[in-house]
Amino acid sequence: MKQENLASDALMQQQLLKLDLNLIRVFCCVCDYQSITLAAEHLALTQSSVSNAINRFKAVVGGELFIRQGRGIALTAIGQHLHRQLSLPLIEIEQCINSVKAFDPSLSKRVFHVSANESIIDLIEADIEKSLTDKGVEIIFTEAILDEGNLYQALKNQQIDLALDIVAPTEASFTSKQIATEKLVCVARAEHPQFKHGIDEVSYFAAKHLFYRLHRHNQRVAEMISTDHLPERDMYGEKSSLLTMLSGVSKSDAICIAPYTYAKNYQSIFNLILMDLPFESQVISIYSIWPTRNHQDPAIKWLRELVESAMEKVYSTKN
Repeated sequence: MKQENLASDALMQQQLLKLDLNLIRVFCCVCDYQSITLAAEHLALTQSSVSNAINRFKAVVGGELFIRQGRGIALTAIGQHLHRQLSLPLIEIEQCINSVKAFDPSLSKRVFHVSANESIIDLIEADIEKSLTDKGVEIIFTEAILDEGNLYQALKNQQIDLALDIVAPTEASFTSKQIATEKLVCVARAEHPQFKHGIDEVSYFAAKHLFYRLHRHNQRVAEMISTDHLPERDMYGEKSSLLTMLSGVSKSDAICIAPYTYAKNYQSIFNLILMDLPFESQVISIYSIWPTRNHQDPAIKWLRELVESAMEKVYSTKN
């Protein structure tokens, strides 16, 4: 029996010596997607290549890594353990490799994709474009992905390089930095008969409300910034665009909550009144978010610093 164990250990050692680190990369990718098909698309491999890599890694480990679950797959206990132990070291390896890559924005033809709320895009896009006049790179802004799960998946899939959002991620596979703060204000049309001298809590909750279609942790923005539980508000409508929401308020007796800096830019255009919120509230934080594996990537560092500089110009000069 002892000889059998020694032989088994020797075989395991031989397999570990032959271990291809790409097998770990493929394994972690399948874990992230819970799908052979999606992992193959991400890695630019065929499905059979991914399946073969998983089978080879299974032989090294000596146990099942995945089981069938409905139409998809799920990690076994062994698979979960390995993913927890291997994902962060793999990120560190990728960081190390990325840190020695050269990047020159004047020569590079890289196209960066940044996800941000339309108010942020409106405030910083022109300054960013001015900074790129003598550069070879291009930065494309896409309006914020409203569902946070889809946002993080887009970062993992490298569909976007950087995200600007109001909630910091909790997963170790993402890194974030607070780059600005913003207060929210209550907005109504300037000729609104009730709010010429401001708004109190009673009239605020009695009014019709236009909501912005953004949820984080199953909460609307007002619930996120309030220090107390808010009563139910009477919905007038819901908009996926801040600009459309401000336009809607200008043409009705409904009110809304909007970022101060953005609303101030459109106050005269839509003939609006901006009022302090009639309840205790906190400012919102704006974070830049990127995959941890890209933390040392010179190209992503350059992008982060450029965006951070543009944000500082806007939010450090607020009235």
